[in-house]
Amino acid sequence: MMRTLIIDDEEYVRLVLEQALHEEGCEVTAATHGAAGIEALQATTFECVITDLRMPGLDGRAVLKWVREHQPDVDVLMLTGHGDVKDAVEAIKQGAWDFLVKDTPFDAAAVKAALARLNTVRALRKENLAARHGGFTRDVIIEGPSLAWQKLKTQIAQVAPSNAPVLIQGETGSGKEIAARLLHDISRRASGPFLAVNCGAVSGELLESELFGHEKGSFTGATAAKPGLIAAAEGGTLFLDELGEMSGPMQVSLLRFLDRGEYRPVGSTRTLQANVRVVGATNQDIQELVHQGRFRDDLLYRINTVTLRVPPLHERKGDLPKLAEHILLTLRISGTTKRTISPEAVQALTAHSWPGNVRELRNVLEGIVLMSHGTGPISREEVLALLPKTRSSLQTGDHTHLSLEEIERLHIQRVLDASGGNKTQAAKTLDIDYKTLLTKLKKYGLAT
Repeated sequence: MMRTLIIDDEEYVRLVLEQALHEEGCEVTAATHGAAGIEALQATTFECVITDLRMPGLDGRAVLKWVREHQPDVDVLMLTGHGDVKDAVEAIKQGAWDFLVKDTPFDAAAVKAALARLNTVRALRKENLAARHGGFTRDVIIEGPSLAWQKLKTQIAQVAPSNAPVLIQGETGSGKEIAARLLHDISRRASGPFLAVNCGAVSGELLESELFGHEKGSFTGATAAKPGLIAAAEGGTLFLDELGEMSGPMQVSLLRFLDRGEYRPVGSTRTLQANVRVVGATNQDIQELVHQGRFRDDLLYRINTVTLRVPPLHERKGDLPKLAEHILLTLRISGTTKRTISPEAVQALTAHSWPGNVRELRNVLEGIVLMSHGTGPISREEVLALLPKTRSSLQTGDHTHLSLEEIERLHIQRVLDASGGNKTQAAKTLDIDYKTLLTKLKKYGLAT
């Protein structure tokens, strides 16, 4: 956990907080007043400051002002009495990360929960910073000389200056989030946060709280008020992955935010404003979801003001040599030697159809590096040994040793490839209904 500075003039509160934070693995320093806290900040590097709002001499607002001016990377969590909530909200507007009301007797459980949330947000910020400075995540997924990539890059550059919502479509593993990050990085919001949430990995009720925040007591376990990701992304970009998995009520709330820039935390009667650009992404045929009644057509019209399509790897195989070289260059596996790749190995990689896209390419190369003890260029034989056997059979046309299920999987993948990933068209070609195709895609672990 984080290096944390506690500033509070009440000894009991300091002791309770120190004990609780030590239990969470935090490195803790305590100060009895604002001036001592600022001295500690000047002497030591901290990631978080927990300060009382009202103290003799320099109070919490003065500490917050100093931190914003001198150490803007430090997050400030404000503690306040029941009567000071209005002042605490004002502190949020001035840059505090969150505030918590000190109940009597004081219980540090809410502080623990707030620090856990802050830890997650800080991790997201670091990930965004790494991508912005040319880390593996962005470069290896996107960059390449192919016409498909150049077209996408041009579209991203055209869209980036506006604040319009964007819908990104593409297969699993093709790099939709990375395209969203690049869009953010070259926009006017680049200095703001980039936060991502997977809508398919969070239940409808929890997703509403994650995005919009909640008030204390709004549901079981809500021991304190919590701002959501929309508040945390103020001035930046919010990326909503797997948008098609969002529940109906959540779609209504998102539509309201897109239309008016307004939202309401769970359990609150307050309507708040936020300046956040929303970028959505889906690997599904979203028009088909509208047709099935699973996605609102008015929300689709609102969020796909601009639509970007990230091409699958089989459409941009000209990028594969550069992608492979970059993956090998940036792999960090303890106890292994850096490897390069031979032209013959590149040919073997190029012959593969890559249903898992760049994510699959990375996994294959990582497996080669882990399983081999060689130090020279990766050979064709090493590549073929790690590629799925069904792929090798597809290349040779020899299916006599395959099971019926493996042959079906091969045929479905062939039809998907031929249709350019259009599942509606693939279902028609296979003469099965759309839901049956989705079931088979899931069964065989193909891109959905």
